[in-house]
Amino acid sequence: MPEQLKKPVVLLGAVIMVVVAAFFLLKRPAIERAAPASELAFSTSQSTVATTETSSAELFVDVKGAVNHGGMYRLKAGMRLMDAIELAGGFTAEADQTRMNFAKLLIDQEVIYVPKVGEAVPEQLAAPPDPTGSVTGGDPATSEGGKINLNTADEKQLQELSGIGEKRAQDILKYREENGSFQAVEDLTKVSGIGEKTLENLKDSITIK
Repeated sequence: MPEQLKKPVVLLGAVIMVVVAAFFLLKRPAIERAAPASELAFSTSQSTVATTETSSAELFVDVKGAVNHGGMYRLKAGMRLMDAIELAGGFTAEADQTRMNFAKLLIDQEVIYVPKVGEAVPEQLAAPPDPTGSVTGGDPATSEGGKINLNTADEKQLQELSGIGEKRAQDILKYREENGSFQAVEDLTKVSGIGEKTLENLKDSITIK
């Protein structure tokens, strides 16, 4: 190759090498920066799915008495009595709010009866006495046959059952909060620590109605 052509060719080769090197140097950080963003999107997606599943549980309550719009309402698990009252349009002017436990956790199929000032709660709607002295409504914790209702009994009433102590009563309440009402007496075996033998001993003392 003539000497006068060698210099331009060498110069052109050097320019090409610089351009290629610059291309890879600029592209690599972009790839590295993109990776965490992809991981974040995957993590966020998982979190969203978990949140949706957690918030999907629903329960139904029947609100009666001194409220503006009585009726059955759909709520999410974990909501309180005051949430149901708000959905029912709030209290009427005659409502005796001092007898209500606003912070009470709701359970599926619960009846909330708001009494008027000076009114006695109808016997069929009366709940067992609340430790705070409030009236929260709900199905009676005991049936006419004297059986304990697994779906409405509180911790103290559950402990009246043979073989059910404080820890086991709390486990039953926890099961109700997470899964809703018991659909059959046999579902009691789904509670941690309660087996077939315990269920057999309790069958004549419990109900779900």
